[in-house]
Amino acid sequence: MGFFSEEFLSWLDQHADEIDKQSCQAGERLIEKIAAEGAFRVGIPASLGGSGGSDQDVIDILAELAQHSLTASFISWGQRTLIDNILHTDNSYFKETYLEKLLSGEYAGATALSNAVKYLSDLEELNVRVLEENGQLYLKGRLPWVTNARRNRFLTIFVAGFTDDPSTSYVVAVPSDAENFSRSEDLEFVSLQGGNTAALTFNKVLLKEEWILSKDAHQFLAQNRPVFLGYQFGLAFGLAERSLSEVEKELGKRSVLTDEWKHQVEQLDAIRRELYRGLSDRSYFVANPRELFQLRIDIVDVVAQSLLLELQAGGGRGYFSKSTSGFIRRWNEGAFLPIVSPSAVQLRHILATS
Repeated sequence: MGFFSEEFLSWLDQHADEIDKQSCQAGERLIEKIAAEGAFRVGIPASLGGSGGSDQDVIDILAELAQHSLTASFISWGQRTLIDNILHTDNSYFKETYLEKLLSGEYAGATALSNAVKYLSDLEELNVRVLEENGQLYLKGRLPWVTNARRNRFLTIFVAGFTDDPSTSYVVAVPSDAENFSRSEDLEFVSLQGGNTAALTFNKVLLKEEWILSKDAHQFLAQNRPVFLGYQFGLAFGLAERSLSEVEKELGKRSVLTDEWKHQVEQLDAIRRELYRGLSDRSYFVANPRELFQLRIDIVDVVAQSLLLELQAGGGRGYFSKSTSGFIRRWNEGAFLPIVSPSAVQLRHILATS
């Protein structure tokens, strides 16, 4: 028994290809429709407007979405990750002002911490800087790729470093109606086009004190990185599960694929067990990040192999442009997982050099 209503899943299946290929009205409505199902309240204490549950429950929900639409799962990952950061900041402003709006989908959560996670691993410089002029702090820079940045009513979280003090960096969240803050047109992708992905520019945005989640970005990111990365597994789990279920339907006619199918199912289950074991203690992957990085690399390979099996099991019919199987959409969605930040190559680099 899944989490989502049949009515919602039917709507999502009906619009999945449109959301994947186009910037569309269905994509604009997606966060609110997912929120109406109560999805973002899972894993949140009842005292804060949630319905309780664990990180595992959150990942299971993201996986269920990914079985129908990776776009839906990806924007929900961004929403839920931003919410989790709000839960773990000492700054009560965001809980008081934005938490319920994010839980209800009134505001979209645009998580732009990929640059910061790469910065934490010494792979990239920060894209946004903090300038100080006449006793005031300003944000200057550009985030080139931010998903879930709707046309209006969104909150984006990122890390900004001080221009005159590279050792100091803040975790901040800026609302979309801030002055001197702008959004580009949607970036054009081969998949996930309805995810409201754009570049965000900060042209001397006045940095308000209440927007600062942490003045120690390294410590804050290190503590919250396991969930940032851990929730991403929901995308991969759901896509792999859907492909492997499609393969299973064809094993009667394609029995030669049975051993490979069993192997991928076993690999998927093993990765899921290790991830959930590590996340059951929030400090585990903080102390052992390399294990999480390796699991993230491994799940990308499982998705790729599962999709290849689905292609072989389905044969040529899945390659027709008017096919209703959804295979080509899943194939294109799968191509996104190795490059979603931090990418599989970046994680391999970290493991090879650290």
